[in-house]
Amino acid sequence: MDNILAAALGQTKKVLIGLGEEWSYDYKNITNDIAYKSLLDQAKDGYDWLIPFIEYHYMINHEDSRTEAFRKLYELIKDKDYYIVSTIYDYSNPDNLFNPDRIVFPCGNIELLQQKHNANGELILAANSDEFAQLMAQIDKILKNNGKLAEIKRVIYCDDELIFNQKRREWRDEQYNEQAYLPRWSDYQNWLSGTLSEDLLILELGVGLEYPAVIRFPFEKIAYINNKAYMIRVHEKLYQLTEQISKKAVSIQGNSMDYIKEA
Repeated sequence: MDNILAAALGQTKKVLIGLGEEWSYDYKNITNDIAYKSLLDQAKDGYDWLIPFIEYHYMINHEDSRTEAFRKLYELIKDKDYYIVSTIYDYSNPDNLFNPDRIVFPCGNIELLQQKHNANGELILAANSDEFAQLMAQIDKILKNNGKLAEIKRVIYCDDELIFNQKRREWRDEQYNEQAYLPRWSDYQNWLSGTLSEDLLILELGVGLEYPAVIRFPFEKIAYINNKAYMIRVHEKLYQLTEQISKKAVSIQGNSMDYIKEA
């Protein structure tokens, strides 16, 4: 294990973890699949609403390259009093590794659907939605038969279109339904308040500047305020530290998933 991480883990019982964009699903291979590439090319011509669903279909039917990193992270922190804050929205808990009461997704997830035009409406588990299952079945059919996207119908529930409960570029004009994450965010804030006078390892992994107000800036503030905090920031490009926390933090340039896998 990396000597810095090993020493830090050995000196604390509480660990705050931030998972950023480097931990998002890697879709780069989707364009190497002729069938999926055909769907994505068609989607660019008036069916852009389908892109997140096509990506989801691809993800659940292909190996997730992040699994090893998630499992290794779990092994590192499983005996700690931990909390995870993550801005990735395409994560589901592989093998139920992490305690769902110890992880919050302020930008949403892939397990819930929301009404497109009603940010205060009902949240629906994708796994329990007949409408969503029908959409996945339609994508299956088109992939197998080289069909056209014009054959696919939008997912409608209670006279409203369903989209993933996610804060993402494709739906930047729609209001994000926050009902799912807010209770867990409150739990996170309560947990955090109990760390102010405690030894705390802050492990920030792959967090860039897409949503800096969720993890990056708050983590820097926590490190600055808590005299017993120690921070490890790992990122391929945005690994730099502010001057205020430079004496109680270390920055590591490199891919954060590789860093954890090699720990």
